[in-house]
Amino acid sequence: MIPRLVDAPWSKIRGFNKDELIESIKLSEGRTIAAEVVVTAPPLIDKISNVELAAGFGADIIILNFYDVKTKFIANIPEQVKSISDLRDFLGRIIGVNLEPVRKDIAEKLGYSPGRLATVENAQIAVEDGADILIITANPMAQVSLKDILMAVKEIRENMGDKVIIMAGKMHLAGVYAERLDREMIQQFAKNGADGIIMPAPGTIPGATLEFCKEIVEKAHENNLIVTSCIGTSQEGADEETIRRIAFLGKMSGADIHHIGDSGYSTSVALPENIMAYSIVIKGKRHTFRRIAQSILR
Repeated sequence: MIPRLVDAPWSKIRGFNKDELIESIKLSEGRTIAAEVVVTAPPLIDKISNVELAAGFGADIIILNFYDVKTKFIANIPEQVKSISDLRDFLGRIIGVNLEPVRKDIAEKLGYSPGRLATVENAQIAVEDGADILIITANPMAQVSLKDILMAVKEIRENMGDKVIIMAGKMHLAGVYAERLDREMIQQFAKNGADGIIMPAPGTIPGATLEFCKEIVEKAHENNLIVTSCIGTSQEGADEETIRRIAFLGKMSGADIHHIGDSGYSTSVALPENIMAYSIVIKGKRHTFRRIAQSILR
């Protein structure tokens, strides 16, 4: 029997294959927390990395943003952590990696390194290195459309097979202002190999009402996709009451995973107390404190 991610120890979680991890998330019934971290940013707290901080305040999944799959740099990580596989066991957490289908000219302008782009080569490196989830998405000003993301998903899935979870979409507009995720695009993501979609959490971008987000979730679930509701608009640095309100709305939308972004005081990691507040709303103190306190040796 597959255990629920919400209360499984690391000894069970670490051996999940793709399908088992998806099932474990589904069995958790909307009680999975993902925290995004900019890996190149200096640590918020001295003598600890930001990925450790996010894991320590209740996240079940750590998403690496600005991660170059070729250089593998993560600020303030011990030297013995040389791969994503090492990082998984170091943190006792599932690891996702953002990859972005940014055009070459824009990537150069924005200072993207080649290892951050959504190419088949980079996807293969990330998966061989131990990544559990590839998130095909875009950061602010990247000028990436949903069609760009769709094409990257299709190419990566065709070349990678069924080795890894692929999540696709945007948590904000990423510099493309005339599009919104709709039912047709959700069907296309499912048809072309995505396992799930990401969407803005209710209240995080203009027009992201509860009704709008609920419709996205319903259509995604009809197509057997899981859904991540994302705070990616620097509201992860707002007050705890705002975080709680967004969390309630995200839960009401029906999302399977609840994501908190990386911009707290700076572009690095969310305010730690906001990660905890988010988690407590989504899964209560019992499950939050277990995830925080449970030894990775269990």
